Amino acid sequence: MENKQVPDGAKVPPAPLEPRPEPSNPFQNSGQNPQVKKFSNAVLELKSRAGLQLLGFQAGSIAAIGIVLALCYLIPFASLAKEGDASSYADFNVAAQLNSFKAFILIFGAVLGGGLKVAGSGGAFDMYGEMSLVLAFVSVTFILAICAVNYAIVRKLSRGVRKGGWKSAALASGLHALVLALLFLIISLFGKLSFEGGEMISASVSPRYAGVFFTIALAVFFSQFLATAPQRANTGSAWLNGVREAVLLAVSTLVAFALVGVITAVIQRPDDMPWSMSLILLPLLGTIGSYVGALGFLGALAPNVSGMASFIGDYAGEFMPESVLRIWDIAEGKGAWLLVLTVVLVLLVAIRVGVRRGRLASGFNVQRAWQLPAAALVLWMVLSWLTNISLGGNLSAYEMGEMSGSMSFGITWYSVIFLALGAAVVSLLAEVLPLQVYRYSPSLLALIAGKDAAARWVSGQPAPVAPVSPAAAVPAETAPVAKGEPELAKPAAALAPASAESRKKAKAVGFSVLALAVIAGIGFGAVAYLNSQRKPEAEVEKYLSLLAEGKAEKATEMVDPGIDNASRVLLTDDVLGSAKQRLELVDVVEESRDGNGAYVRASYAINGERHERGFTVDAGEKEFGLLDTWVLDESLIVPVQISAVQSEDVALGKTTVKLASDEDYYGDGTSFFGEFYAYPGIYEVSAPGNEYRKTEPQELRVDHPDSQLAQVALTTTTTEKLNELVLEEVKKFATACVTVPTNLEDGCPSSLQSKDLASFSVKSQAESVSIDESGEFTSSDIVFKFKRNDSEYMDYDEEEITRSFMGNVDWYGEKPQVTVEGASWW
Repeated sequence: MENKQVPDGAKVPPAPLEPRPEPSNPFQNSGQNPQVKKFSNAVLELKSRAGLQLLGFQAGSIAAIGIVLALCYLIPFASLAKEGDASSYADFNVAAQLNSFKAFILIFGAVLGGGLKVAGSGGAFDMYGEMSLVLAFVSVTFILAICAVNYAIVRKLSRGVRKGGWKSAALASGLHALVLALLFLIISLFGKLSFEGGEMISASVSPRYAGVFFTIALAVFFSQFLATAPQRANTGSAWLNGVREAVLLAVSTLVAFALVGVITAVIQRPDDMPWSMSLILLPLLGTIGSYVGALGFLGALAPNVSGMASFIGDYAGEFMPESVLRIWDIAEGKGAWLLVLTVVLVLLVAIRVGVRRGRLASGFNVQRAWQLPAAALVLWMVLSWLTNISLGGNLSAYEMGEMSGSMSFGITWYSVIFLALGAAVVSLLAEVLPLQVYRYSPSLLALIAGKDAAARWVSGQPAPVAPVSPAAAVPAETAPVAKGEPELAKPAAALAPASAESRKKAKAVGFSVLALAVIAGIGFGAVAYLNSQRKPEAEVEKYLSLLAEGKAEKATEMVDPGIDNASRVLLTDDVLGSAKQRLELVDVVEESRDGNGAYVRASYAINGERHERGFTVDAGEKEFGLLDTWVLDESLIVPVQISAVQSEDVALGKTTVKLASDEDYYGDGTSFFGEFYAYPGIYEVSAPGNEYRKTEPQELRVDHPDSQLAQVALTTTTTEKLNELVLEEVKKFATACVTVPTNLEDGCPSSLQSKDLASFSVKSQAESVSIDESGEFTSSDIVFKFKRNDSEYMDYDEEEITRSFMGNVDWYGEKPQVTVEGASWW
């Protein structure tokens, strides 16, 4: 028997245990549902030290971001409440409320939930009502900051290693998101403010609790899921690459255009605005970047008002534009230069995206180009929805029922399409630009795309894949290709250094593309500038300037008033040019605009008195298919009435206007009347005179179509020479009444109309006459003396009678005809 002793000092190793064979179904002996098992494992991982540490870092980062952004709102609002008209709201104690801890939690919750809810009730004088409003202003800055910081924290704590499968990553991310969403929802519940105005009105303000929960939950879930989900061992899904490229383009757009927007806002800050108001720009960086970016890609921003909110739309002009806002509407057309930034951004992102895609042997490959615009379309749809600022709610009042309405402002639907088209341009340029830039300048390619990425692109290597834990790794040869995803072409071989000839050609192509881009940019800028000068208010300003300069006929030619020729006799250069005062243009402002036209309000002054008039300007046909045209159809004419007595001709300046006869009840044809139209101004109206009659000029004030009726009445008075003429005729008639045989004519005093008179004479003639507006006159007293013939039975003494003569003055042209009709009865 062989001796098998072990040497001294040597240890006998224990016999290895036989491995327990695993069953074919790992859960057949577990006695537990596999889904429940995964959930319990995820809960245990959440409760572990590492899980709690991650939760702490996540909660701390969210709280820090929320606190900073909340202070950016709270500090300016508290300053305004203290320095502004807070005294008018003393019953509500607004300033004290804003300085409370509850107000801080309220603003903190508003940042997390993207808005506020306002509820109130009250009444007086047997009236009672309730109000409910929701103000939505989602901070894209907050969401992006949470996603970025949470992604970095998760990747840092996991040391960049992705472990587990897709379901495990989704389950763990969902649990973390749920815990954090509930935590901050509970915190936001303490941020409710209550206001009371005496015993009649009460209101409360609170965050949007649902917004708090879903914003935190979705932001944490997606960012953590992207940080922990396993990637394929190959270059990755084409769809996933498209999403990454869309995110890169969107973030680049937001950052670049937000920077431009903030700089512009700071430069154009009103002098009376406190600097603390600039803090509000920080939470709105994402919204500003989205708005300006949409404009840069030829999109538009527009308001939307519905329901009872339309009644207060006229008062919202200070808070939001009342019409569609486009790139050329910014800074009097200077905003069109944002197109240059758009072109530069598109080129830089295209180069960076193209290098990250890797270089293929086949060169241009459409199969990997369409995912970017498709993903960008979805991404910008979400961003346009998030950045939409809205205020809506309902109001119910006693015996009035319930009314609802809303007003909002944001990116238009077609702007999302323009942004997706811009992404398509980026995706197509990404297939060709890197090679051209490399041939032109390899160092420029490395500067734009990064040295490591440019080196991999030159060598033809695919983009690196994040490390994957062995348990989650799938061998490259067995990794399945997702259904519906194209199988991409093979990577290209390494590029040889560019020759001098190829560099020369690349430079020629580069300069040609640059020249075309510059020409296109200048062209777009020129069109935008010209369109900015062709504003609808420019048409109104041009029209009113013609009136201010006295060019009535050109103004009438520009805007036909649509009245008959007889009514427009005052719309001439002679009349307007002779006005004592014409309108002075004060201001012209566009108040609203849509696809069919615009509404413009103009202010003008007449002799210092200010008036306002609104004009509707219609959009005309575009010149050359690019340049805007505007057509003004509303004229500024004012109805006027002119009346005169004893003169059918009146004069305004050098223009003589004939009036129509205006007979009165008694058939008197000495009054004349006319209705016309005139441009605003102060005119002097007169009537022609001669040596026998005169008319004092009158002032005709024409202000506004809605002002008091513009009218003037001319009164003609007689001159002393006409009085002398009439008095002479009266004297002649009196003399004829004491002369045979004319004493027998009608009109002489009856006592003198006799053949049985021994003598008669005029003892004293009339000394004066009075003539009224109609031309009728009455003389002063005339004393006649006469003596009858003595009879056989009676001797008569000499008698005296006093009479006045009456008559009319008729006009035949410029000459008067005096007719003495008779004497008075006493």
